[in-house]
Amino acid sequence: MAISVIPAPSAASKTMYRTTLTSGTSWTVPAGVTYVNVTLYGAGGGGGSYSGGNSGQVGGTGGTTTFTGATSAVGGAGGQSNNDYGGTANNGQSSNLNQGGVTGYQQSSYSQAMFGRGLEGNIISSTVSTTPGASISYSIGAGGSGASSANGQGAGGNGGSGKIDIEYWA
Repeated sequence: MAISVIPAPSAASKTMYRTTLTSGTSWTVPAGVTYVNVTLYGAGGGGGSYSGGNSGQVGGTGGTTTFTGATSAVGGAGGQSNNDYGGTANNGQSSNLNQGGVTGYQQSSYSQAMFGRGLEGNIISSTVSTTPGASISYSIGAGGSGASSANGQGAGGNGGSGKIDIEYWA
């Protein structure tokens, strides 16, 4: 992985700010800001369902998170078999049996099975040059849907949605 040089703040009086985007479609660059450091989290894949043995439904793929000028973060693949929990919203986590505080929680007698969890989305960091006052378009990846119940067994949990962390000095 290549290492980029991040410019140092031009004046000691500047303050570092951090914000997290979890919804919306555009962000306005604050006055005096000429670059931002962004970390994009692709959404997690949905958990697969269990229908006995090693069969079941496949969970949905997590959505891609984008920010104009940055490399996109692709969502994770859906789980393939056995039910599982959903991922935490806005962190790109997959559906994961050991996850606490999860969305899309599904429970059945087969919840101990680990093979149904979806994969986590990619995490990509970029430095983006910009103009103060510019409106930057972005999109937050939606979590993959959990697979529906098969043969009366447990359904898969939904994957967590993506997010964007922004860091800048003003």
